Amino acid sequence: MGDASMIDLNMSVALADVNATEALGARIGRALRAGDLVALDGPLGSGKTCLVRGIAQGMGIDPALVTSPSFILMQRYVAGAVGLVHMDAWRMRSEQDLADLGLDEILASRCDVVAIEWPHKIASALPTSLVHITIATGPDNTRVVRVEDQRERGAVRGD
Repeated sequence: MGDASMIDLNMSVALADVNATEALGARIGRALRAGDLVALDGPLGSGKTCLVRGIAQGMGIDPALVTSPSFILMQRYVAGAVGLVHMDAWRMRSEQDLADLGLDEILASRCDVVAIEWPHKIASALPTSLVHITIATGPDNTRVVRVEDQRERGAVRGD
């Protein structure tokens, strides 16, 4: 992962296809650091997992490994010192489900980047220092992606 202090993540962009979505994810992945949390909101089929594949690629993780964690709730991918924990909160019924998965420990360890799909289902349990990504369907089946870097000052370190 590159020097995160040099990449501005705040943006709104229209994406025409899967390749553009993965490329944006890779750009985001290069800006992330261990301990960062990414919250991905968007309707079913909007490209959340596709964006996470790009994030993995930007972190140096093989994007072909990334699949939707809908039925297993959480996957961890590793390449190098920093892993990517990919969670799907769609089927979570309570904060206890998060506790059972060990989210508090994962975030406290600051060893991995955590990407959570459907974060609104567990919003009260998430820290406010995060990168929030909203994906909406635009005209002609494009995706409109808004990225808001809400990490606390100092949460991003340059190398």
